[in-house]
Amino acid sequence: MMDQRLTALAKQKAFELGADLVGVGNIERWSAAPPLMSPLGIMPDGRAVLVCAIHHTDAMIEVGGEGSPHEQGTYSYQYFMNSHLDVISYTMSKFFEDMGYRAVPITASNIWRYREYKDLKATFAPDMSHIYASVAAGLTELGFSGLAMSPEFGPRNRFVSIITDAPLVPDPLLPGGTLCDNCGQCKKHCATEAFTKEVQGEVAIEIEGHKYSRCDKNLWRCAWSEHFGLDCEADIPEKVDEPVILDKIKELGMRGGTMGCCLKFCLPRDKRSWDKEYSSAPIRKKGAVPARPNPDRGVQESILSNALSNGADIVSVQSAADWAAMGYDLKPLLPDVKSIVLFAVKTPAPAPAGGTGEKLTGLSHSTGYVMNKCAFYTAAALEKLGYSGAPYFMGGLKQDPGKTAIENVKKVWTAAVNDPSAALGFTLTSAELTPTERRSVYGAKPAALNSKDTIRKLALELGADVVGFSSAKRLTDAINSVRGALDGERILNARETGSLWLNSLAEITESQRQVHVPADYLASAKSVIVLGVRIPKESSDCLGRHGAEAIGPYAFAQHQSHRTLGNAILTLNKVLQGWGMTCVAVNDLANTGSVISNPRGAFPNIFANRVAALCAGLGTITKGGFVNNPQFGTNLRYVAIITDAELPEDALADIHGLRSKCEGCDRCLTHCTVKAYKGEAAVQVDGHRLKFGIVEQARCDWALRYGLIADEGQKWTGSKTDVQPPETITKEALAEALAKRDPILRIRPCVAEMCAMACPYTRSQVD
Repeated sequence: MMDQRLTALAKQKAFELGADLVGVGNIERWSAAPPLMSPLGIMPDGRAVLVCAIHHTDAMIEVGGEGSPHEQGTYSYQYFMNSHLDVISYTMSKFFEDMGYRAVPITASNIWRYREYKDLKATFAPDMSHIYASVAAGLTELGFSGLAMSPEFGPRNRFVSIITDAPLVPDPLLPGGTLCDNCGQCKKHCATEAFTKEVQGEVAIEIEGHKYSRCDKNLWRCAWSEHFGLDCEADIPEKVDEPVILDKIKELGMRGGTMGCCLKFCLPRDKRSWDKEYSSAPIRKKGAVPARPNPDRGVQESILSNALSNGADIVSVQSAADWAAMGYDLKPLLPDVKSIVLFAVKTPAPAPAGGTGEKLTGLSHSTGYVMNKCAFYTAAALEKLGYSGAPYFMGGLKQDPGKTAIENVKKVWTAAVNDPSAALGFTLTSAELTPTERRSVYGAKPAALNSKDTIRKLALELGADVVGFSSAKRLTDAINSVRGALDGERILNARETGSLWLNSLAEITESQRQVHVPADYLASAKSVIVLGVRIPKESSDCLGRHGAEAIGPYAFAQHQSHRTLGNAILTLNKVLQGWGMTCVAVNDLANTGSVISNPRGAFPNIFANRVAALCAGLGTITKGGFVNNPQFGTNLRYVAIITDAELPEDALADIHGLRSKCEGCDRCLTHCTVKAYKGEAAVQVDGHRLKFGIVEQARCDWALRYGLIADEGQKWTGSKTDVQPPETITKEALAEALAKRDPILRIRPCVAEMCAMACPYTRSQVD
C-alpha cells in the first residue's frame, strides 16, 4: 500500500533542502529501460524513485554565455547546483534509511560510462538518467534537444534521483509533446551542430502509454566543447568520436568549457519572451511581478539571516549606483542591476605553529560550497519575487567588459575582507536593497550548556551520524602500541605532470610513513572528538551487482561522506573556537591509512582514523584493519578534531563482540585484488588487545590510490585501465603503470576497497 504521509514528509524534506521541484515515479515506469542504466538494475526490489530539481536562476541562462558560449560567467553556478543536488540526494537517502527503508542516492553528474558497455549501446551513460527520471516522475517532458523541459522553467533545471523501497505515491505523468514546439532555436544556435550533423533521426521512450521523443544525436560531438573544452569556434570534423576528440585536443589544445546553447535558447512557448537588448536568448516570463523596486523589509532580513545561518561570515549589501559612482560598472554582469550582495566565508583559525601539517582536513571545498550556497539562494529567493538574480564567484569571464567588471569586484571585496583563506562571491539583483553589512560572531558557550552534550548535538545537526570522544592520552597510548608495526612504511607519491585527456605522465617520489599522536598536531591536546558519516548501506550492497553492475553509487558515497564531514567541521570548529577552545581537524590522525581515487579527487580511504574511532567508542577494528560500528557496520567515514578542552571520554564499544565474525574468516585478506596484506599489528586500548591485518602501502595504493586494477572497481565503468603490480613496486614501475591508464576515464576513477566489500559487516555476501 502506498504511503501518502511518508511521500509528503519526503517531499517536504526535499523542499526544505532547497529543491524547486520534487516528483515520484513508481519503479515500474522503468520496466523497459536497459538494466545497465536503470534503477531496477541498481535495486531490483526498489519501489520508487524520488526526483528533485533545482532551477537555474533565469539570469544565469539569459546573461551567461553572452558573446561566446565559452564566456559562461554566472552560468558557472551550475557547478554549485550539482554540488548541492548531491547534498540533497545524499541527505534524502539518509532520510529514507532513518524511516526504516533502503535507499541509493545517485550523484548529479560526472560518473559515466563514456563508451558502450557490454549490451548497453549508450555513450556518456550514467548509472541512471536523471533526465529520463524527471520524465518518469511527472516533472518534465523531453524536448527535441533531449533536455528535460518542465512546465515552470523549461530546461532550466538540474536533477538528482534517489532510488528507494519506500512505498511512495507516484505523481501523474505529463502527457508528452506539450512543451517543446519544435521552434528550432536549439538547432540554430548549437555551436557544434549536434542537432544537424551525425543525427540518427529521433528516438522515443514510452511510459504508461505516453510517448516522449528526442533527437538521437552524437554525444561525442555534443561534448566537443561543453565537456572536453575544445574551441567551439574551431572547424569541427564531419565525424566526431573519441579518437577525433583526443587528436584535436593534441592539435588545438583546450579553450575551456561552454554553456550549452540548447539550454540557453530553449523555453516553452507560453514562457518565452524577447528583449534583445537584455539577452540574445529568450526571457522567461516569471510567475511574479514586483510591486515596487524595493522588496519588503522582511525579504532582505530573511536573505541576510539565511546567509549567516548557512555559514557566511560577512554579508554586505551595497548599491550598484554607489559602485558606478566609484567608477565600477556592474551592468555587464547584469543589465538591470540595482544592488550587489557580497559574501565571505572564512576558514576556522589555523592550527598553532609547530604542529605537523600532515593529514589536516582541508576546508577549501566547504568554504566555497557555503559561499556559493549563500550567493545562489539569495539570487533564487529574489527571483521568486520577480526580481532578477545572478550569482557569481570571482571568475568565469575572459573577455571585456565582463572580465574587468568581475576583476573590479574581486579587487574591492578582497581588500575589504582581508583574509586570503576566505571564499568570496556575490549576487547581483534588480531589487533595490537597503545597504547594510552583517558579520557572524561565534560567542562564548552559555554556562548552562554541557560542553560534551552540546558538541554531540550540534555535530549530529550538522550531518554527522555518530559522534564519539576520547582523551588524548587513551588515543596516544593506543597509537603508540602499533607504532612499531606501521611507522616507517614506504610510500610512493605521484604528482601528475601529464595533460588532461592526453597522457598520464607522473613524477614519483618516495617517503616514509610517520605515525602521529594528538600532541604532534596540538601540543596542548587533551581530547579528541570523532565524527562519522555513513555510506548508505544499499550503496555498498549494490556495488558491482544486479543488472546495473554499478560502482557509481559507492563512488558517490565515498566523496559525499567526506564532503559532509568537511561541511560539519567548518561550522563546528568555528563554534568551538568561539567557546575559547583550540581545535585542529584531521583526516587521518594516526596517519595509518591512505587515500582512494575518486571522480571528485582523492579522499581518505576506509582505514583512515581507525584508531581514533576505536578510542572514541565508535566501534572496533576488524581483522581487515577497518572499523566496524554497531549501527552502520564498516560503512562509516571519520574525521577527528583534536582540542585542548577537557571532555569526558566515551566508553569503548563492545570491541570483541563487534568482530566475532572475524574468527575463522579471512575474506578481507583473500579478496584483496593485489594481495597487499603482509602481516599483523596489535592495538592495545584500556587493557584490550586487538590484532588486525596491515598492508604493504605501496601495493594497496597501486589499487586504491592510483586506480590501476580493473577488479578493484574500474572495470564496471568500462575503463581500459588494468595494470597488475610487479613483485617489487618501484618508482619507475609506478610511473610506467600510470602512463598506461585509460586516457578518458583516468580523470573519473571509480574504485572500491574490495577487501571491505568482502566483509559481512559491510554488506551481504553472495559468494
